[in-house]
This record gives sequence, C-alpha cells and structure tokens, in this order.
Amino acid sequence: MRIAIIGMPLSGKTTLFDAVTGRRDEPGAYAAPGSLHIGVVPVPDERVEFLAGILQPKKATHATLEFVDIGGLFTGEKPNPDSVAAMRQADALVKVVRAFESHAVPHPKGSVDPKRDLDEIDGDLFVTDLDVIERRIETLHVSVRHPTPKQEEEKAELALLERCRAQLDTVGALDRLDLKDEERKALRGYTFLTQKPAAVVVNVGEAQIGNEVALAPPVLALCADMEKELLALDPEERKPFMDDLGITELSAQKVIAASLQALGLITFFTANEKELRAWLLSRGSTAVEAAGKVHTDLARGFIRAEVVATADLRQFGSLKEVKAHGRLRLEGKDYVVQDGDVLQIRFSV
Repeated sequence: MRIAIIGMPLSGKTTLFDAVTGRRDEPGAYAAPGSLHIGVVPVPDERVEFLAGILQPKKATHATLEFVDIGGLFTGEKPNPDSVAAMRQADALVKVVRAFESHAVPHPKGSVDPKRDLDEIDGDLFVTDLDVIERRIETLHVSVRHPTPKQEEEKAELALLERCRAQLDTVGALDRLDLKDEERKALRGYTFLTQKPAAVVVNVGEAQIGNEVALAPPVLALCADMEKELLALDPEERKPFMDDLGITELSAQKVIAASLQALGLITFFTANEKELRAWLLSRGSTAVEAAGKVHTDLARGFIRAEVVATADLRQFGSLKEVKAHGRLRLEGKDYVVQDGDVLQIRFSV
C-alpha cells in the first residue's frame, strides 16, 4: 500500500515524511517538482512480538506501508504532470497543512491559515478530477452517436461520469458517491484523486503541541520538526525528552495508524516454523482474498483456513491450549477475516 504525503510548499510535508520514515537528510531538503522521496515503513504492532513469543518462529516480520513525498503540487501554478501521476498511483493521501509560524520560513500566502490551505488542496484535487471527467464526457458524447460494438458500454460509462460530475458539483469530492461494485470497477482506471481515502495532518509549532485544529476528520496535530529531531535520538536519549514534553508515543506511529484507518485496513498473520508475518488486508475481505495476499497459488488452490484469534492465544497462553479449548476453527473461502486472526492456509494446486 502506498501513501502519498501531499501539501502546499513550506507546509513541512517533507519533514513529516522524514519523521515517519526515519530518513535523515540535509537541513532544507525538499522534494523538487516532479521528484519523489520514497520510504518503506514497518507498521508498529506489538502483536508481532507477542505471537513470535508464543509460536517461536525463526523470524518475525511486520507489515509495511510505502510513503511517498511528492514535489511540484499546490504551488499556484499548473502542477507537474509527473507529480500528479505519482499522486494517482497512491492508495491514500495524507494532506499536510501548516499551523506553525516562522519568521525564517514565511508562509507563501503571507499568513498561516490551515483551513484555507486545506480548502485550496481539496480545490486543486477537485479541479483535476473535474477536468478528466469533462474531457472524457466530451469524447463520449461524440462516440455514442455512432453504432459500434461498444456503444451500450460507452452509454453506461457516460451516464456514470455524468453522475460523478454532478457529485463533484454538489459535494466537491467523489469519496462518498454511492456506487455498485461494477461501477466502482468501471471508475478504477480513472484513479480519481477526490475518491482516495485521506487523512489530515496539522503541522504545529512546538508551543502548540496538544492543541487540535478543527478541520475535517480524521485530523492529527503534530510538530514534524520536533518529531524528526526525536527520531534521530537513540531510544534511551529520546525518552527523557518525550517525558518532558508529555509525549507517550511518537506521532509518526499515529500517522501510520491514521493511514490504516483511512484505508480501512486490518492485520492478519501467517505463521510456520520459519516465519511469523503480518499482512494488511481490506476490512471485510474473505479468507481466500487473504490467501491471495500471501501468494496467488494459495488463493487458486484454497481448501480451508485454520484460524486462531490472537485474543485466544493471549487468554490461553499457547496454541496447544487454544486447540484443547476448541478455539481453533476451520473456515471456508467465504469466511470474513477478522483483525488479529492467525491463518494457516490449506491448499492444493
């Protein structure tokens, strides 16, 4: 899963990227127009260590998210096409808005106003989607006049895009448009930006830590500069500073959690003697879809899944005791996987 960190110039989005990914760069480094910073981040999850202690694999692997910092967006000029393409490839967006004052780094707009900046970001996403829709509608209006093998299909596409345009005009985004499964599939190739799951991060100054800014849920307030500085310290050195600031966990972990929430992801686990591994999966997915996350052969030859809940392993203390209490289950391909399930896939190909 790829998360794009986006924001206006000098909002601190690159600093946030550094804080989340642990990247260390020269002061003032930023993503130039058309450039990308990419970092792969393990998803913090204490269940990995707990399950490894119970099941004793040779190694334990956390699930990962890929974060990308995209330059050349929201500058007031036409966005770099490579930057827009990179944003389209993301599965979700983290929108960074600035709430900190700095005489050394003045806001490009001349004043700090997080709500205004968020509205401008959303407005640019709106315009980008609307442009794509209107150009395609114009093409379809011409093509559907002529009988072709695709005429009925194009008529359906035209009607769907006109609904999308009406939704944009009314709501300003496509993320709440009520779609059937086949309609969702039909729109997938457009990669509309306002349809992507999103979270908002308010980048505050150190003196503002703890103050929430009312924008749109889910909102997370953090000081990216301070988070980056804390992350650069060894854990032993870091703790006294965090205690002084009243911080119990780094907000980088909260950004990851907000991204998972926006995407509607849960975590399931697979385990054998070699490896315990965490996997991310869309909430509501079935056992056969989970099997496909691990390997296509597992989905193709799926027979059954042995399922154990992490909560049961906590309660009974061992896999042997879980089995003794009848809490290991055999589930079919339509079983809806729950967060924390440990799956052993039975398959034949």
